[in-house]
Amino acid sequence: MKNFESFLKSGEVKKVSKDFSLAASLNKDLRERAEFILSLELTEKSAKTIFEGLYEALREGSEAILALDGFKSYSHEASIQFLRKFSEFAEWELNEMDNFRKIRNGSKYYGKPIDSAEVERIKKVFPLLKEKLDKLFISLKTEK
Repeated sequence: MKNFESFLKSGEVKKVSKDFSLAASLNKDLRERAEFILSLELTEKSAKTIFEGLYEALREGSEAILALDGFKSYSHEASIQFLRKFSEFAEWELNEMDNFRKIRNGSKYYGKPIDSAEVERIKKVFPLLKEKLDKLFISLKTEK
């Protein structure tokens, strides 16, 4: 995986003004999306929707953190890499997020199915990652 600075150099991430309203909106989207997606019953037909919805919620959370720190990302991979600068996240957690990104991309762009085991895996890790994103969001927001 490329490091965050390489995304800046390539233009996949831009340095911008800190955007607190965008960050708040993205954080709200994370909460609302997660609440809805987690209310769905897991079936063969809903597996893809649940997996992609939880992944998207995590991505929105990481984008909120980027906005609070004055960055705009055009790469899901860069958003995950950005979180490496914060000690709140263990290496295995960020590796899981990146694995979720790869599974989502496989499904979205290459028609690969998402099975219930993958959904159960993201559902198991999601609360931990969401909690860490929430705490980091609050911490960065109060640093204004």
